Amino acid sequence: MKPGEEIKCAQCGSDAFAVKKTEMDGWTNLGEILACSACNAKIADLNTTTQSKESSNSAKSALSSFLGVEEEKKKEFKASEEEKQFCRDCGHYIEHPFLSRCELLDKTVNPMNDCPKFLKIKS
Repeated sequence: MKPGEEIKCAQCGSDAFAVKKTEMDGWTNLGEILACSACNAKIADLNTTTQSKESSNSAKSALSSFLGVEEEKKKEFKASEEEKQFCRDCGHYIEHPFLSRCELLDKTVNPMNDCPKFLKIKS
């Protein structure tokens, strides 16, 4: 069964068309379904999301084997402790709903700023 195909709906009994819809559970995408255009009743599942991921993975592996290159692994970025000196993690940072301030410099700051006078908060 395909979207746009004429059907006799089992729920409402009317002659209608199959419509492709996204089935959601809150904000979670559960997949694609075919539904009745008259009453929106679920008719069938479409597993296009899993098929497209599998086909893209197989296409990548086929291309990499054709080119004679190994597939690249995702690289993890690890920051050193000197690179993690943001104002939001500083002991001088004063958080307020309307304004974020630095107690030491007595000025407005962005939480993602970095400062040479960083004081690590003791956890």
